[in-house]
Amino acid sequence: MTPDIHDITSPEEFLLGQPPLWQSPWFWVLMITGILLMGFVIHRLTKKKTNQKKRRQLLETAIEALSALKAEIDSLKPQTSAVRISLIMRQYLEAAFEDPALFETDEELTLRPHALAQLQHDCRTAVIDHLHKLTQLKYVEAGQQGPILELIDQAIEVLHIIEPATPDQKSVDQKAPE
Repeated sequence: MTPDIHDITSPEEFLLGQPPLWQSPWFWVLMITGILLMGFVIHRLTKKKTNQKKRRQLLETAIEALSALKAEIDSLKPQTSAVRISLIMRQYLEAAFEDPALFETDEELTLRPHALAQLQHDCRTAVIDHLHKLTQLKYVEAGQQGPILELIDQAIEVLHIIEPATPDQKSVDQKAPE
């Protein structure tokens, strides 16, 4: 007697179907890439807002320092005042734009090809011109009086050229008593 030979059973009966999508390695690659991309975009957006806020605070600090210097201008020599105005402006530029202007002479600043590269061309020109005026005043002969009050006002104007006031700041400035 011969044994009954049965057909081989199809393996499809034992398969459970397609695996769920989350078990696919491509799913995880896409998920991780998407999360990293979203994190990068969020980081860039918050960093930009933080930088603008930081620069506004630095601007206010610089203007307050210039105003304080204006109050004590009569007790200082013109050369000393010019140095202090220059330092206030250079400290602002170094802190706000990470530019090494604080650690350079005017000649080095002028000759450096990427000096104040984050500023627009007209802002960069205004800053360099003002720093040159201050340098000239630093080296006037003793006894000569320079236009210190004008230079302080010009420094404040230059800072406002770099960081124009937003509409809500303009309205606050207009309401403030002078």
